[in-house]
Amino acid sequence: MCLILFGVQPNQNLRLVVAANRDEFYGRPASRAHYWPDHPGVLAGRDLQMKGTWLGISKNGRFAAVTNFRETPPEPIPPRSRGDLTTEFLTSDRPVEDYINEIQGRFDEYRGFNLILDDGMDTYYYSNRAQDVIRLEPGFYGLSNQLLDCDWPKVIKGREKLSQLTADISDIDTLHLELFNLLEDKGDEEAFSNSFIATAEYGTCAATVLTITRDGQARFQEQGFSENGRIEQLKSYRLAL
Repeated sequence: MCLILFGVQPNQNLRLVVAANRDEFYGRPASRAHYWPDHPGVLAGRDLQMKGTWLGISKNGRFAAVTNFRETPPEPIPPRSRGDLTTEFLTSDRPVEDYINEIQGRFDEYRGFNLILDDGMDTYYYSNRAQDVIRLEPGFYGLSNQLLDCDWPKVIKGREKLSQLTADISDIDTLHLELFNLLEDKGDEEAFSNSFIATAEYGTCAATVLTITRDGQARFQEQGFSENGRIEQLKSYRLAL
């Protein structure tokens, strides 16, 4: 059950802030965030099974993230990988709205998904389970495995906490630290309250914090985890977009 908390133009200094957890089976092969040899302008983790990504940025200022939609899988299983949606956007230079309109024409080729795309100018949300193309206004948003800003506690509370942190903290290093703390929230007994999952076989594999300033300075950090939430390598990058 992945989680993406993000703010579009959250304050006078930042253009975009993102705090995201990728939850997956630990045994699924994936590489940590890095610049891809076959696409040197892309910085992202990579699913080594299908060759796509769940979240990444590019040197030309593009951001993309995808989550699965919680549902019974359709029959037959659609043929295309949802990780292609982010990869194709990050490796292109098409305006975000044009790209989403093209995806709408083949929405049934994928299992259910939520997609967040930013081309450096505009931020859009699209789900093939709602069909609405939404240009996101400045503000704070939460996305998991239902539609944008669903009523799950980790989405509601996480969005509120993100808003508070970006208002109270101006230092980027401190903000990143607090956003990682937010992503480690294990919740309470209420359903869908835990941002962080740790079991023997399935859990939060990567926590990512991204900030992009209004003058195009990006900081990208990814904390890796393995079985039972064991902390792995922290990867940090700074780049000018």
